[in-house]
Amino acid sequence: MYVVNRTRSTYLGVDIRLANSFRSRLMGLQAYRQIPFGDGVWLVPCNSIVTFRMRVAIDAVFLDRGGRVVRVVENIAPGRIVWPVARTHSVVELPVGVVRSSETREGDTIECIDDVARPVRSRDGEAPASRASTKEASPLGRD
Repeated sequence: MYVVNRTRSTYLGVDIRLANSFRSRLMGLQAYRQIPFGDGVWLVPCNSIVTFRMRVAIDAVFLDRGGRVVRVVENIAPGRIVWPVARTHSVVELPVGVVRSSETREGDTIECIDDVARPVRSRDGEAPASRASTKEASPLGRD
């Protein structure tokens, strides 16, 4: 899914995975040897993170239920803890440098876009009558 900073009109990622089960939140970005720009994980629910088994540093954006940025932590080295942050509902873990390049700050509004609408054409050029949606549940509880 796409993750967008609506306040600054910038992208935080274009291939962000939703981690909303215990196992997926526990794994987070641990499996990555390096994290390409555009990738990341949205941990829901989550209000703190640990980077004990991480191989690379990360940026983290802590969000409340409405998608407002509560705290931004840049360049978190492997083997560190970011203790619980008050009012936080979820955390987006991103490659180092994304927070700075997107100019994300406390108070900004972050939104996920599950399904980017693209016109779909058949071979004869006609648009299909309907298309099944592949939307996931929104991390912020909004559909």
